[in-house]
Amino acid sequence: MECEICGSKNAKRKAKVEGSIVTICDNCIGFGEEIPILEITRTKKVLPLIEEPNEIIITDFNEIIRNAREKMNLTQEKLAKKLNEKVSLIKRVEDGWEPPPSLISKFEKFFNIKLTEKIEEKSIDKKSDKKRLTIGDVIELH
Repeated sequence: MECEICGSKNAKRKAKVEGSIVTICDNCIGFGEEIPILEITRTKKVLPLIEEPNEIIITDFNEIIRNAREKMNLTQEKLAKKLNEKVSLIKRVEDGWEPPPSLISKFEKFFNIKLTEKIEEKSIDKKSDKKRLTIGDVIELH
């Protein structure tokens, strides 16, 4: 390896020089504090695994919520108070804004209704058909 200070080709040591870890030769070791090879560790950046949701909210969720609320003779204000949410949030949901999963769960438990549906998983048997797959074989539009 090449020494990062003088450029010689026999750099075999690691040292901390002015806050940076560099590869240096025996002649330049005096410019920094040597770091034993065993102490040098590299950390891997691990990204969290993002799981695809296996449930989606049904398309007419807002109408179902509104109907359930009206069936119980509740105003948006009373429902908001019972769910410990803001009235504006209840209005937005009933207007079609898709709520986060935690709020969907609150509605499902309070009204005893189901607002989500499972996503069908489809598999493609690549060996049964000798032709090459196209993007249309893989993607299905809803």
